Amino acid sequence: MGKYGLKVKWLTVASFELEKDGHHIVTDPFITLNQNSPCTWENVEGCDMITLSHVHWDHITDIPVLMQKFPNAPLLCGELSALPLVYWGNLIPQDVWPVESNLELDFDWVKVKALFGRHVAFGKTASDLESQLRRHSFVDKAMGDMQILGTMEYRNYFFTFPDGTKVLVWGNEFSSVQKNIVKALKPDVAIIQSTRQLKDPDGFVDFVKLSGAKVVIPHHMDLAKTYEEYKPDLAEIEKKLKAAIPDLTFVYPEYGTFIEV
Repeated sequence: MGKYGLKVKWLTVASFELEKDGHHIVTDPFITLNQNSPCTWENVEGCDMITLSHVHWDHITDIPVLMQKFPNAPLLCGELSALPLVYWGNLIPQDVWPVESNLELDFDWVKVKALFGRHVAFGKTASDLESQLRRHSFVDKAMGDMQILGTMEYRNYFFTFPDGTKVLVWGNEFSSVQKNIVKALKPDVAIIQSTRQLKDPDGFVDFVKLSGAKVVIPHHMDLAKTYEEYKPDLAEIEKKLKAAIPDLTFVYPEYGTFIEV
């Protein structure tokens, strides 16, 4: 077992299965439809909670099947997105938990704090975004109607386990607002979005330094390109991080395989 007693399995994009002390958390379950990943929803071994950053299609498509496979697991999401999500997925309403920014919930086996986030990179009007976000055949009308909400409303999550281990799951870019939120957290493990962010390696390093994270795991690097295509950029980020923070551990996740940290 690793230092923090935490096991992390990457499924694809922003979807992870975290396991600690026998409890499982699944993040952003878009798994089966990503052809760049060998995983499907069947690779999820346990699920005591689902956390959802936002309702863009590349974060939600396996929610209904997972909530059937693991009944009564709470699904945490933003307040604006909760009701459309329930109708789209025909979900059981009491299993969907709308969470506002800075709300902290204590489930005994984990405390979860919902953090404000913004999808800041698009810079397009609503009509332009509608065309872009509805382009896939599996985006039906109900899912498509949620896509603008996915741009407006975003939640990052900060987990604190009973032994004091702290885990941050974070997306978005390195805006001053995001940095000012993260610098107070001091996570042991930070799972950080790494797509457009790779174009700003110095910003990436600064963000990690501000956060105080001791272990960094990247995500979201197999949608527009394959994981293998992203690895040279990740190696450059790792090099810069190690130069700035010598005792940092940078973890390359593996599809469908638990890594102990």
